[in-house]
Amino acid sequence: MGETSREQESEPENISEIIPIEKSRGSIIKNREQIRDLVEAPLLGACEELYDKNIQTFATSANKKDVEYNSLGYVIICFDTLSDKNKKIAKELGEIYKDEELNNIKIEIPLNQNSTAEEIKTYAESIAHKFKKQKMTWAPRYTLQDLRETYCDNEAQVDDFTGIYYYDPESKLFYVSEEHFKKSSEKIED
Repeated sequence: MGETSREQESEPENISEIIPIEKSRGSIIKNREQIRDLVEAPLLGACEELYDKNIQTFATSANKKDVEYNSLGYVIICFDTLSDKNKKIAKELGEIYKDEELNNIKIEIPLNQNSTAEEIKTYAESIAHKFKKQKMTWAPRYTLQDLRETYCDNEAQVDDFTGIYYYDPESKLFYVSEEHFKKSSEKIED
């Protein structure tokens, strides 16, 4: 009788029953709503909180594969985009490593066959609570010239891209979404 939404589906109670979502690594989150499609249920609340605090999460995992392979879930945060306060917090929680050109921090979450989704959720959210809200520095921004080069069209005008990107006429910059523009424009004291 119609499709059920993800909220209506009953979530597995045990971490060893959670099916991996394998499309999220490195995705640019355009809006908070999109997180639900990219993050497994036990880490969803933590990732939403990190996003609300303007912290860029690069990858996450807490599912049955993690139990089978190494008994560790994780949240990977882009270390280079953290405020100085959040860098100090992150260093206490995980290890920094280089991935291509970026420094990331991997915060490991211990799991085992008997770990419940609720336990992992509580643990992950306790980690997210430690971070402070910061200025959003990682939202991609593009000039008209950047997009002309990207789309190989030197004649393109602002209106040619407003169906794909959000345009701020004051700064003359394009953002991947209006939400990114608003979050980037917030006045936040460090």
